[in-house]
Amino acid sequence: MKKQNLIFLLWIIGVVLFNLSATISVIAYPSGSPAGYTGSPGDGQHCVSCHGGSAATVAGWITSNIPTAGYTAGTVYTITVTVSGSGKKGFEVSPQNVTGTQLGILAAGTGSHLVGGTKYVTQNASGSTSSTVIWTFTWTAPVAGTGDVTFYGAFCVGKSSTKLSTLVVSENAVLPLSATASANPALVCAGQSSQLNVIPEGGSGTYTFAWTSIPPGFTSSLQNPVVTPNISTQYIAHVTDGALSADAPANVTVIQPPSSFAGDDTTCAFTVTQVSLNGSATDFSTVLWTTSGTGSFSAANDLAGNYFPSAGDKTGGNVTLTLTASAQSPCTTAATDTRIITFDGPTGIATILNKKISLVISPNPTNGLFNLQVNGIGDRDAILTISDLTGRAATQLDLKSFHFQKEQIDLTGYPKGLYFVRIQTKEQSVITKLVIN
Repeated sequence: MKKQNLIFLLWIIGVVLFNLSATISVIAYPSGSPAGYTGSPGDGQHCVSCHGGSAATVAGWITSNIPTAGYTAGTVYTITVTVSGSGKKGFEVSPQNVTGTQLGILAAGTGSHLVGGTKYVTQNASGSTSSTVIWTFTWTAPVAGTGDVTFYGAFCVGKSSTKLSTLVVSENAVLPLSATASANPALVCAGQSSQLNVIPEGGSGTYTFAWTSIPPGFTSSLQNPVVTPNISTQYIAHVTDGALSADAPANVTVIQPPSSFAGDDTTCAFTVTQVSLNGSATDFSTVLWTTSGTGSFSAANDLAGNYFPSAGDKTGGNVTLTLTASAQSPCTTAATDTRIITFDGPTGIATILNKKISLVISPNPTNGLFNLQVNGIGDRDAILTISDLTGRAATQLDLKSFHFQKEQIDLTGYPKGLYFVRIQTKEQSVITKLVIN
């Protein structure tokens, strides 16, 4: 009898131990899983290790508010775990790569806590036996360039039902919106055109354009408008993609065509030896004086200087001086202006310039020895002057009051060339030409 009672007692103890073992197995970690039980390739284990049974893969038990375009480095997002089924529930989730490296930083939410540093999050207590239990916590995205991140999760539902689920999120690789504007050519002559263009990068990839200018006056919604500025202008392209915007400048430098002014037309004494020049020019690269005659310049490439008329200039009666201002690149058309110099002297003047006074030179041309006959002075005093083209006097005679006078003049020692014979009274002046061969 005693032996039977002992056997029965041992049977009772065995049953209790068996049931206790089963109960402990079900609630092995009611306050959360230890680190490293997510079922990830890096962890290599999950709830079955403690709870027994088998694991099944489910979808959608891990969700987030990360945009479909992907996460942005350093941004904090909300991760949601939803566990469904009959029986008490628990979970463990970790963001990793395939080698088990932690990606980003977890922070526990209501009803959860961290294990293994900030790599794993698990429940504080076994969840309700109701059909669905939800936990939320946060995740700070890793540094830029990390790439895809997988959230691995293992879930315990009831005694020995293990579920595995993953959430893969990509990195948002969209670059910030930027723009680069250009003008071709960037240097133009006034009245020439330049092609503007703006190249956007990043953003959504769908862009709108709005050009303005400094000084104001130009607008365009084209990506590459053509402009024809009259003065140097900065053009600004404003690019938007609906959410982001960027501004980019492009400068067009305008070179003005040259201008030149040679000076006012001038009448000079026949005896003048030089004519003062004081021209003006704008927006030029170089200047150049030229002449229609045979005279010379003291500084043909300067605005100011002197012109030395030749004998041919004077006998011709006038000469045209031209001031040319060459353009600065990229302008090509030079500017020119003329100044006419008239010489007040005998140029095709008749030998007899006054009916009352006349000069007769014989022979003319001469070898330097000639006769000079003066008619019509009357009772007036007069001065006879013979001078060369420079105005230097070769000889000068005082002619007293008489009606007729004849003189022999000897200039055989003087240089060959053109000379001028002038009779000057108080009221009149008569000039004629003398040629010495």
